[in-house]
Amino acid sequence: HIYRRFLYDAHFDYLYDKVNLYDTLRAITCGNQPAWRISDCWRTVDGIGDKMLNFLENHDEQRIASTFFAGDANKAIPALIVSATISKGPFLLYQGQELGEPAADAEGFSGMDGRTTIFDYWSIPTVRRWYNGGKCDGRKSTAAEKALRKTYATLLNLCNSEKAISQGGFFDLMYVNHQTMNTDKQFAYLRHCEGSVLMVVVNFDSQSAQTAVTIPEHAFNCTDLEPGEYNAVDLISGATEQFTLA
Repeated sequence: HIYRRFLYDAHFDYLYDKVNLYDTLRAITCGNQPAWRISDCWRTVDGIGDKMLNFLENHDEQRIASTFFAGDANKAIPALIVSATISKGPFLLYQGQELGEPAADAEGFSGMDGRTTIFDYWSIPTVRRWYNGGKCDGRKSTAAEKALRKTYATLLNLCNSEKAISQGGFFDLMYVNHQTMNTDKQFAYLRHCEGSVLMVVVNFDSQSAQTAVTIPEHAFNCTDLEPGEYNAVDLISGATEQFTLA
């Protein structure tokens, strides 16, 4: 990758992380690569991760919910979590992504290609339903669209409210979890800032899974974690759990 040349020599402010993180997350979501390859992604941009603009959709790429990609917007939620929380860099939300837009139309210049055209006078069906004639209340959105939009809203608000995500450091847990996790389908890391520590664990499998996550001693030194009893809160669901770090 020549990302550093664009940043240092051409003085770009940010770069799309297309050929590194996006391509990898898409391949993992579609079952074509193992989840542990995400470790290669952060190593590739180590030191410049804050200047990477992460995304899962844009005008060049096929919609997640299209038959050309995942066929279901919910299948990419693990990839969404990683893309939005793996670094302090910005995350791009493409219009209609949060509603599961499938780009199922054959537009004039674009045709049936799983993308939303930018060359035609066109409106996006999912966004049109949410827009509801200018009321912007989502009353015409389907139940699935409303649920997905709520998931996006919860996650992206966390990205702004949690300093561990917006300002904190990153610690990859995969190097000590190859024996305890299915690393082809699961990925785990820590984000930490000023005594706040978030553990991110994602499962790319179509089946639910229970897994143990090992936290190495080095992580305690890097994140100011201390052994003891903790009350953990799932920031997505709100569920709480007590556990012991030893």
